[in-house]
Amino acid sequence: MQGTNINAVNGSPPNRWLGLNWQLGLSTGWGVLGLNIAHAMEVDGRYKPVPLSQAESIGCQRFDLKQTVSQLNARSHQVGQLFHSREPGTVRCEFPVLHSLGNNIHMEGLPKQREVDSEGSVNYAICVFEYDLSNEFTLENAAKFELVFGGCRWNQEVLKKHGVPNTDLFLHGVDSGLFYPRRKKNQNRFIVFSGGKLEYRKGQDIVVAAFRQFAKRHSEAVLATVWQNPWGISTNDFGNTGYVDGDIDVDENGCQRIEEWAIRNGISPSQIVDFGTVPNESMPELYSQASVAVFASRCEGGTNMMAMEAMASGVPCILSANTGHLDLMTEDNCYPLLEQTQLTTQNLTGKEDWGESNVDELVDALERVYQDRDEANMRSAQGAKFMGDWTWEKRTQPLIERICQTIQNQ
Repeated sequence: MQGTNINAVNGSPPNRWLGLNWQLGLSTGWGVLGLNIAHAMEVDGRYKPVPLSQAESIGCQRFDLKQTVSQLNARSHQVGQLFHSREPGTVRCEFPVLHSLGNNIHMEGLPKQREVDSEGSVNYAICVFEYDLSNEFTLENAAKFELVFGGCRWNQEVLKKHGVPNTDLFLHGVDSGLFYPRRKKNQNRFIVFSGGKLEYRKGQDIVVAAFRQFAKRHSEAVLATVWQNPWGISTNDFGNTGYVDGDIDVDENGCQRIEEWAIRNGISPSQIVDFGTVPNESMPELYSQASVAVFASRCEGGTNMMAMEAMASGVPCILSANTGHLDLMTEDNCYPLLEQTQLTTQNLTGKEDWGESNVDELVDALERVYQDRDEANMRSAQGAKFMGDWTWEKRTQPLIERICQTIQNQ
């Protein structure tokens, strides 16, 4: 497929199209990000987004996105016909292309993430990485793009520190049509919500260790989780932390047995509920039941989509004060876990900036929420107000403007 060119489809001027070179949808964080960027671009009107990496049609039941999804699927189908039956390689598009990057930005040759990859007339990248493995390859890879947008200020600072000159910032948004404060349901339980795929980086072992202490004091407390990791986890992910037994069984469908794992680690069977895999559009129902949300991540390369959704939904949030979470914090819009120590139980390569939250500080934060509902309501209201400026439209507009600016200056 080397040398294959793709012009803008439907006869539209090439300068009106912008390719999105990753899969869009509502089942992954990158997919949600891409679909909402595409919708914001449609509303903005300066570019028409063209999906370049769809393995199948985008499925979406949301009425407000149906027209956008229909247009994206039509463009994806047309582009897919040009890709069909071609050998693996690189497709060159006669319009700009926005790419997704992760930790591969630090690897020799920028390893491709897809069988067929696409290059644009001008190339841009949104880069979200958790490991600072910067080296000479980081500079070489970044040079392939007109701009590399860091997914949080920490990402951008790491790139700048290692001499990447063409870096900018893209803080992703939150869907204000889905995530906003709702009336809390009457209930007799104190619901502690925690979300994010189960892995050492996300710090679920810290949450389990803190909740089992808190739950011994409060029998009405329930830990409600959305922790399934569809990519699986290593048996050593948690085993060396000292907080929990790291062995997690999976069922016949490959799903982690979260409740069994939590029970084995000292949480009562009546105080743990795992909701499995929850579609993004169904998350508001869970947030409406939460008394507090906990995110004890050791590192966030982006700004943690679930934390943003919980804050926007008016849930008081406890956040680890490190890496990408720092972009979400003001003095009074959350409960920050300020005691962040360097990791001691894992290989530190690339993790020097990660933070280890203190279990006792997390227990104290849960107690503050439990004991002082006035303060919790104040912080949750400030969190929702803060997220009001983080709509996808507001966050995508500067991205589009920077792309327009660089193209006009060429």
